[in-house]
Amino acid sequence: MDGSESWFDEEAGPLVRPFAMTRGRAPSGRHELNMITLVVAIKPDSDAVTLDRESAEIVRMCQRRPLSIAEIAARLDVLLAVAKVLIGDLIDHDFLIFQDPPPPVETPDMDLLQAVLNGLRDL
Repeated sequence: MDGSESWFDEEAGPLVRPFAMTRGRAPSGRHELNMITLVVAIKPDSDAVTLDRESAEIVRMCQRRPLSIAEIAARLDVLLAVAKVLIGDLIDHDFLIFQDPPPPVETPDMDLLQAVLNGLRDL
């Protein structure tokens, strides 16, 4: 090799693999986190100086408003499982709090809706 070649190219993708970011851990289930769970920072981002880059970025992002885990994963360009591990760690260390969104409302009865529509047509 003459020194002008590189051992990777632009198509190589991220150099840090997901298992390296989470130190080989999978989501633990300690917290009921799903992709629409909202998280918000409770410590200032200045307290996050001791954290790794991704965790500090999560704390910074969640300062202004609650974000869903899916939004955080997308902004960091990491897998959802990776985001859950990092967010779970930040919850454990009191950097973030989380709240599940309200449960979905029950879907309306289609027969009732059809009866209302038929009644309106009859008017």
